[in-house]
Amino acid sequence: MTRQDDTAHIHPPLRSREPFRALAMSVERASTVVFDNLEAFQSRTERLYDGFSYGLYGTPTSRQLEDHIAALEGGSRALVVPSGMAAITLATMATCKGGDRVLVPETLYAPARDMALRFLGPLGIDTVSYDPRLDADLVGLIDERTQLVWVESPGSATFEVQDVPAIVAAVHEAGALVATDNTWASHLLFKPLDHGVDISMQALSKHVGGHGDLLMGSVAVRDDALFRRLKDTARFLGYGVSPDDCALCERGLMTMPVRMRQADATAREILAWLASRPEVVQILHPAQPAHPGHGVWKRDFAGAAGVFSLVLRPDLAPFQAEALDRMRLFKLGASWGGVHSLIAVNDPRKGRTSLDWLKPGPVWRLSIGLEAASDLLTDLMHAFELFAKKQPALALSQDSAADGQ
Repeated sequence: MTRQDDTAHIHPPLRSREPFRALAMSVERASTVVFDNLEAFQSRTERLYDGFSYGLYGTPTSRQLEDHIAALEGGSRALVVPSGMAAITLATMATCKGGDRVLVPETLYAPARDMALRFLGPLGIDTVSYDPRLDADLVGLIDERTQLVWVESPGSATFEVQDVPAIVAAVHEAGALVATDNTWASHLLFKPLDHGVDISMQALSKHVGGHGDLLMGSVAVRDDALFRRLKDTARFLGYGVSPDDCALCERGLMTMPVRMRQADATAREILAWLASRPEVVQILHPAQPAHPGHGVWKRDFAGAAGVFSLVLRPDLAPFQAEALDRMRLFKLGASWGGVHSLIAVNDPRKGRTSLDWLKPGPVWRLSIGLEAASDLLTDLMHAFELFAKKQPALALSQDSAADGQ
C-alpha cells in the first residue's frame, strides 16, 4: 500500500465545482502548467501572449494584475516585471538594438542611467543625457539612430516637470518612441498614454505597493505589436514575478487613492512649515510657482504626490548626521510612496550639467507617509532645533574668519 499512499499525497481528491468568489485576489502559484491533450501541449507557445504556457510567462494571478494596471493606465496591455529597474531595462532593450541611440533625461533614476552606460553601452546601444528643461528642443539631439526617448516627469530628486505632450509630438515627428517613468505621479495623477506616450512605466514598489515590502515594476501600452516586443524581451531576459507579490500589489491598488490623497495633504502642511524656516533655502516641489515646469504641472497633472525635496543652507552640512539622529518617525531610506515617512540624503548635482537653478546646500528628499501631520512636524522640529542651536556658533566663527582676513 506504500505506493498508493505516496500517490495519494500528491494527487488530492477532486474538489467541489461549486463556484467560489471572494473579494481578495486568488493566488495561483505555478512553474509547470499542464494541458488537457497533446495538441494543446504542442501548441502551448501560441498562448504566450494571451494564455498560459509556463509559470514564468504568466499565471491567472499575474494576468489579473496586468489587466487591472492596463485599465488604470488607459492602455490595452500591461506587463509586470520584478522591479522598476527591470521595467526600464525591458522597455529600452525591447526598442533598441546595437547601433541605436536612446535619450535619457539627467533626472532619470540614477541606477538606470548607470545601467544604460555600463550595460547597454557594451552592447552597442549609445545613451545621450539631456537637460530635462529642454522639452521639445531635445529634438535637436535626435538623429537617424535614435529609437527611444525617456522622460521622467517630475524627476525623482529635483522634480523638474517636463512638457510631455510637446516632447511626444517632436519625438514622433522625428520617428522615435517615447517612454516615461511615471512613478512619482502614478496613473492617478498623470496618464502618459493619454498624452501620446508609447510606453508608460511605473515602479510598483512605490505608491502601488505602498508598504515598503515588495519589488515590482510595470509597463503599459496601447499598441499590441509593441506589447509583443516587450513580452518577448521579458521572456528572453527570464523575467517573472511572484503571484504572492502580485496579490500584495493588487491589495495596494485598492487603498492607493486614499493613501496618496492623505500623503499629499500632510505634505502640504509640512511644506508650509518648511517655507518659514531660515535653514531651508529652496523647496523642490512642482506646486511651487517658481519650480521648473510648474505651469505644465498645473496644466497636465491631477495633483501632487507626497514626495519632494528641500535644500538646506550650505553651512548646515556638517550637522546633518546629528540632526537626522534626533528624528524617530522619519527613517533614512531611498524609496518613497509607502505608509512610513522617509528621508533620503543625496547630492543630485553629481553627474549633472543642468542644475544652475539649484541653490547650493545639502538636499533632503522627503517621502511623507501616513503618520499624523502634527507628529511628523514635531519630528522635524527636533532636527531643526539642533540647526538653530548651531547657528549662533556658525555666525561667530564666520565673523572671526572675516576679522582675520
